[in-house]
Amino acid sequence: MEPSAAAAAPAWFAPRDPARPRGSLGWRLHRLARHLARRDRAALEREVRAAQASFPALAELEEDAFRAHAAQVRRAYRLGRAQRTPGQAELTAALATAAAAIRRTLGMTPSFPQFLAALAMADGYAVQLAPGEGKTLAVAMAAVLQAWDGRPCHVVTANEYLAARDVELMRPLYVLCGCSAAAVTQELERDASAAAYGCDIVYATAPQLLADFLRDQLLLGGAQTPVQRRLWRLNGRGAAMQPVMRGLYAVIIDEADGVLIDEATTPLIIASPQSNPMMVRATLEARALVDSMERDVHYTVHQGPHQDVRLTPEGERWLDTVAHRLPEFWQQQDRRENLLCMGLLARDVFERDRHYVVQQGRVVIVDENTGRLMPDRSWSHGIHQAIEAREDLELTDPSQTAARMTFHDFFRRYHVLSGASGTLQGIARELWSTYGLLTLRLAPRVASRLRTGERHVLASRDEKLDAIVAEACRIHREGLPVLVGTRRILDSEAIAQRLQAAGVDCKVLNAKKHAEEAAIVAQAGGPDCVTVATNMAGRGTDILLAPGVADAGGLQVLSFEAHESARVDWQLFGRSGRQGAPGRAQAFIGLGDELFERHLPAPLRPLLWAAAAVPGARRKLAPALVWAAQWRAQRRSWAARRTLAEREAQVMQQLSFSRVG
Repeated sequence: MEPSAAAAAPAWFAPRDPARPRGSLGWRLHRLARHLARRDRAALEREVRAAQASFPALAELEEDAFRAHAAQVRRAYRLGRAQRTPGQAELTAALATAAAAIRRTLGMTPSFPQFLAALAMADGYAVQLAPGEGKTLAVAMAAVLQAWDGRPCHVVTANEYLAARDVELMRPLYVLCGCSAAAVTQELERDASAAAYGCDIVYATAPQLLADFLRDQLLLGGAQTPVQRRLWRLNGRGAAMQPVMRGLYAVIIDEADGVLIDEATTPLIIASPQSNPMMVRATLEARALVDSMERDVHYTVHQGPHQDVRLTPEGERWLDTVAHRLPEFWQQQDRRENLLCMGLLARDVFERDRHYVVQQGRVVIVDENTGRLMPDRSWSHGIHQAIEAREDLELTDPSQTAARMTFHDFFRRYHVLSGASGTLQGIARELWSTYGLLTLRLAPRVASRLRTGERHVLASRDEKLDAIVAEACRIHREGLPVLVGTRRILDSEAIAQRLQAAGVDCKVLNAKKHAEEAAIVAQAGGPDCVTVATNMAGRGTDILLAPGVADAGGLQVLSFEAHESARVDWQLFGRSGRQGAPGRAQAFIGLGDELFERHLPAPLRPLLWAAAAVPGARRKLAPALVWAAQWRAQRRSWAARRTLAEREAQVMQQLSFSRVG
């Protein structure tokens, strides 16, 4: 007799309701009070010391005896998970066993900060671990503890290369600990993805997890609870195709600030193309009209976190006279204004080799947070087609949205949320208020020898290009490796061209050359090596210093432009000076930088003009102006994320009322 669908279906772990607070109010207040009083840290440190004390005895066990011990600890840990709090014997034994397994399989002994980071992540903390302190190993230890719970554990990495790399690096550890592990990537077929999600530990990128979750929700028709899923199967809908995921329970996010803060409001959309010849014609005609429009006469560009285009009264009157050139459907006032604004955004706001690149006749979006290409994504509301028209490319069909969700909404659906990063400064309050996630900062094992704070202030972009190239050439002559960080592909290529003209060979790492990323990063620590990278390209891969480089001064980092967040600046600076190695980071500031144009408060603009007029005042004024602009940018971004969260909560509440009715 064939097994029933209900019997064959794997255990399902329903997502939590993101509209409900994480835990009761009393639990949240108690946890916050313990954290502020540092009692949680003290308890975690006691637990780590107890685990380290039992570590030597485990190292002396024979292989078979250790495997039997690990299996026993795993069973006891799972049985005690409902009452588990730091200090219990099961947790001490589990932590010590995971560390002993690392020693046996990987030949490494976790340090005290790694012990503490793993335990804190297992307890639902966001951990700030200094660059080079070994987040990958700490995340693996925490993943073992979560997997021993018997519920799915997802590990989020910055890109698919790291997901595949890390799961293979840690596979011997997972096997010895009795855990199955796999990486889920875009290339996997549906059956292979389902098999991978059946493992105890799953490595994947945030977009991959969210895309698979949305596809499953479309397949299930919104069924989330075990009862709803059972009804779905009984109705025969699961006969042809089953969801690939086992649900959501625990997630550990590497580079947590990038996912939970920088990309929080980014929606992932599941859509299908819909043929619309009329829109194609309208978009092409709008491009011709846009070419006749003048900035600040027919329209204005509003600066802010998200640049916007608005027609002036003169622009609206002009549009009245030419609206007959558009297809009849698009002649209505709101539609024609929206169409023209999309064309203006494509011309005046979206920049080639910054927001997108053109490859093989296609517009490919560049992720500004990571510097990587996103070939499977497209902009909505006609912006993508407007950019294609601007680039004289064949227009793709507009997409009809089937499902959408932001990363902010998605990760709040996990029951246990944790992560690690080297740059969590300044966001602890937002992590707590948005995700109920406390932040634990851990001191490095070895004091940092990275020299920072040196700034060069230039009046124009050309002066800044000349200055940064001259500094890179000087350092190159000294035989030290140089890493130049930029925000735009265009800037990285301009710097590379000037370096080559000066006789300095350099490697370029940007969205156009993502395939060579691992090889370029692996060589970036060699003597005489000059690397020019956009934003955080290569993040997650250590730059290993060649022999003799540390003694000579270490990796030299040059920042071409400040970001909206000081955290992102530190992500670049943190590529140098890892694990106590020497290093140096210099910032080059242009008085015409976009940071000042978009975010400098109006009352401080006279100081910017004074810095431009009086060169001697630049070095004193520029740091304060950068701080003020970044502070305002982050306030705006947080406000935007908070507004989005409130809107999502309202929509969910309305949907719940509609379901009740």
